[in-house]
Amino acid sequence: MVNKKPDTGHQAFKNELIDFTAFKGVLLSSKEVKDFDFNQKNVALIGIDQDTATHLNSICDQAQQVAVFQLRPHFVLPKTERFIHKLIQHPLVIKNRRLFNNRIKSLLALRFLEDQVKDTWLRHLLMPNTANQNKVFLKSDSYYAALQRPNCTLVTWPIMKIHASDVQAINEHLYQCDVIIHHIKLL
Repeated sequence: MVNKKPDTGHQAFKNELIDFTAFKGVLLSSKEVKDFDFNQKNVALIGIDQDTATHLNSICDQAQQVAVFQLRPHFVLPKTERFIHKLIQHPLVIKNRRLFNNRIKSLLALRFLEDQVKDTWLRHLLMPNTANQNKVFLKSDSYYAALQRPNCTLVTWPIMKIHASDVQAINEHLYQCDVIIHHIKLL
């Protein structure tokens, strides 16, 4: 059994549980992604954290098919843009950092999403809730590009069950997988 409480400190899973015991493939934590060979594997990625957002493009380069199960959309900022840091260091922002820091980051992340994802429906699915108090900001230059690759599928339906070789969404669709990547703590 898995406690669905993410490592990032926010409560995306609340008190729900996912049972990985039936799965016969490889179960990886997001920390192990960098060193794993995904060559011609079907991958299910459950939830996004900084590690998986950073490495999603390289996973897609190797894997045959990638299904990204989005628990909720996150704010994604470009990793190499220096102007974000300079903007946040502005004297007015520093003086009122508590008020402006997350607002400015949110606006920049939404602008980045709009710039990177041209498909209106996909952009809608990736749009984070700006009213959330505890915003999670991820940094990746290639996250949105990876989600738009032909071998990558964004799944926004909740997970109903994990079988021996696939993940079943609540819409009854089965996503075949040899590897499941998660970022949740195991009990």
